[in-house]
Amino acid sequence: MEPKDFAFVRELAATFPTFTVPSEYILWFFTRFHSRYCRILEQESGDLRAYLLAMPTSNPGDGIAIWQVAATTPNEAFALEYFASYLQELAVGTGTTSVFFTTQQESVASLRLIRSLSKLFNCKLEQLNVVPSGQGEYEFRISIGAAPRGPR
Repeated sequence: MEPKDFAFVRELAATFPTFTVPSEYILWFFTRFHSRYCRILEQESGDLRAYLLAMPTSNPGDGIAIWQVAATTPNEAFALEYFASYLQELAVGTGTTSVFFTTQQESVASLRLIRSLSKLFNCKLEQLNVVPSGQGEYEFRISIGAAPRGPR
């Protein structure tokens, strides 16, 4: 993700009623300090189709928290599969043992990404607690187990 992509991320985030539209500063922060965890999905034509904003966690120290993942329609299914595969590679490369995600229980696309990840890792999806200020969102965790460590 690069600064030229920020407008796309902000415009797409604005189309989802439960998303926070990230400021350009927040996007810069993600790309500056967590660039491995943020991705843009672009077609060969140069059209931007989806984005992923995630970061490593400090508690636990070997986790990934997915803040936002979004795609334009009709690219949703492909984008979710792409990001699930990318997150699997990232988790193995960083020694991640847990992936965290918050979403509303009714969010079919978000739950599809979580289920895709749990299938890729062949592990259990757990619903944790309600997010106190999360507009009816719940926290989910995919426990991967001990993944081999790579450079962070």
